[in-house]
Amino acid sequence: MSGLEMRPGCECCDVDLPADDVGAVVCSFECTFCSGCAEHLERACPNCGGALMPRPTRVGDALVRHPASTVRVVSGQPCPGAGYAGRERPVERLRRKPERGASDRAELDSLLDEVLAGTLSTVVDGRPWVVPMLFARDGDRVLLHGSTGAGALRQVAAGAPAVLSVTVVDGLVVAHTTFDSSANYRSAVIHGELTDLTGSDRARALTRISERLVPGRTSEVRPSTAKEEAATLAMALPITDGRWVLKVRSGGPTPPDEDPEGAWCGVVPLRVVAGEPEPAPWTVEAGVPVPRSVGDFVAAVGMATT
Repeated sequence: MSGLEMRPGCECCDVDLPADDVGAVVCSFECTFCSGCAEHLERACPNCGGALMPRPTRVGDALVRHPASTVRVVSGQPCPGAGYAGRERPVERLRRKPERGASDRAELDSLLDEVLAGTLSTVVDGRPWVVPMLFARDGDRVLLHGSTGAGALRQVAAGAPAVLSVTVVDGLVVAHTTFDSSANYRSAVIHGELTDLTGSDRARALTRISERLVPGRTSEVRPSTAKEEAATLAMALPITDGRWVLKVRSGGPTPPDEDPEGAWCGVVPLRVVAGEPEPAPWTVEAGVPVPRSVGDFVAAVGMATT
């Protein structure tokens, strides 16, 4: 049986590309590059012109029986840019409306601590992969979780480049024309590579996510079983300087440079509120009252009024 050569490094930037890890791309002649260099190579092999596609991994017994190549192939031409793994990464910058950019890390943390869900994005097998996920900030990292049965999620957790984005719309900005109307918002984009958490770190991460969603709930229910924890994938995305962008728009509409002709202008504030807790039928039958954790959460978020 013959298989891919599984070359050990990127031909451009010479970063290591283990056979049992994601992050390598190859052409039909097995020229091998990292995902980062594939971007500045415009996903085309500089040798043959063919498309660069994600290289499948070789793991476990298959890797023992068919070891990866140890011969490094490095181009004699200078690498036009650094790859993702093990190299200096480009600083993320806000290019459109840079005046709305915010650089205060405390402001970023405040947004992450307010929002319950974000959108995680990456590329899996050459195709876009985007999924909304609950998350929790834990110091200088963002914790996420999902099912171990999700194949794409396992690939992301193995170190593929990923992006998490979060947005809060604080109000609609109604101007004298629809063209000039806008929205007040806070948004953040965090770039990085996810790491798979194991052992006690995974258990702590899962507890942290639960406590972020409904503080105090973990003390009101039984602990997760070993089987439940084993079925749950826990991941961490580092919050690293130069790899996040925060954008904020606030205030009213821009004063018109023409006669508004009596058109109303202003801001319609928006906010997230909690509704009345709705008990499950078996909870009603058993006469179980609303627990403290749920009551505190509703009080903290604010009850919806009609």
